[in-house]
Amino acid sequence: MSSHTQPSRVGRRTVLKGAGAVLSLAALGGAWRAESRGVIDPARGPAFNPWADWQAHERGDPAALVSAAILASNAHNAQPWLFRMEDTRIDLLEDGTRHLGTLDPFGREMHIGLGGALENLLLAAGANGYEHRLSLSPRTEGPVHVASVTLFPGPSVASSLYAAIPQRHTNRHPFDTSQTLPRSAFTSLERLNDEQAVQIVWFTSKTERDSMHELLAGAAEAINADTEQSYDNGLRWLRQDRNSIEEHRDGLTLDTMGLEAPTVVAAKMLPDPSAEESGRAWIASIHEQANTAGAFGILAVRNDRDRAERLRTGRIWQRMHLWIAANELAAQPMNQLHERPDREDQLGLEPQYGDALDELIHDPGWHALFTFRVGHPTQPAPSSPRRHVSQVITTS
Repeated sequence: MSSHTQPSRVGRRTVLKGAGAVLSLAALGGAWRAESRGVIDPARGPAFNPWADWQAHERGDPAALVSAAILASNAHNAQPWLFRMEDTRIDLLEDGTRHLGTLDPFGREMHIGLGGALENLLLAAGANGYEHRLSLSPRTEGPVHVASVTLFPGPSVASSLYAAIPQRHTNRHPFDTSQTLPRSAFTSLERLNDEQAVQIVWFTSKTERDSMHELLAGAAEAINADTEQSYDNGLRWLRQDRNSIEEHRDGLTLDTMGLEAPTVVAAKMLPDPSAEESGRAWIASIHEQANTAGAFGILAVRNDRDRAERLRTGRIWQRMHLWIAANELAAQPMNQLHERPDREDQLGLEPQYGDALDELIHDPGWHALFTFRVGHPTQPAPSSPRRHVSQVITTS
């Protein structure tokens, strides 16, 4: 008899069982990642409930006004607001912890967002049976207090703009270039501007839109090449999984970036891209967004460093965006045209984009404060995460 032992033989059933276990583990891992990254039903969870529960408070409860205010348009979904409530008064305050850093060194975007929250709050006041007296805080009172709204009993007046509050979302998808915007849309949007200190400048021709496209792409590339601005523009506010979304309840999610559905799924399931890859993808999206704009608009003011004018501009933009949503159109702020000039000013650089922005207005007495694109949507815009009312109420 041979002294050598026979090699063990692994049966086919054992091999298949082992392979099945590996595949099961892979499937479980994929299913776990799909769930944790929000591949299916991405706008699910407490971070998105404010869009559905915005009218949950009883009529006459001032918190009902704040529930509407927190759904306002604001840059990078930083939600730069706090509210102090009394029975007959609501104070609007800056939340300095939510500053955009190098993207907004002078607070321009913060104040425009606060103006949007103020507009929603006042629309909700009318719908909840309040008349109001608005007092904007002078800058001398400090950087925190922004405005006071004193409330009085009055008739309930729910406007179409108020009804559109939960429908309004920033749409970063390409727009439908086969449809043109009717002149009546521009007229209706212009009528929403009741401030002589704010001017709307339109860019509607192909030549004008191409020029805006070139400027926006250049500004985006400059932001991407600036290490600090690139971080503040990207990783700082990007929430890529459910845990991050629920922890922060702010910022930008992959679903809100305007990507094609297969690209979103791939981005969620694959390892996170490098900063360089993310930057290139963002610049490509700016090109696509600018190239499909039905029109661009700029809101201009006399003094772009004046907080009151910024707040008024934010109110008008919120009004316009609500009208756009109510009329089944789409809109997206294009802040790159302002973020780069502000950075140039902060660093004392040659005002390449600052000068280009001034040239768009053709009037030295007016200064561009806010730029947006509008058009016909190709896809609906998804909801963004929002902090709960309880998280934005302060007693200090």
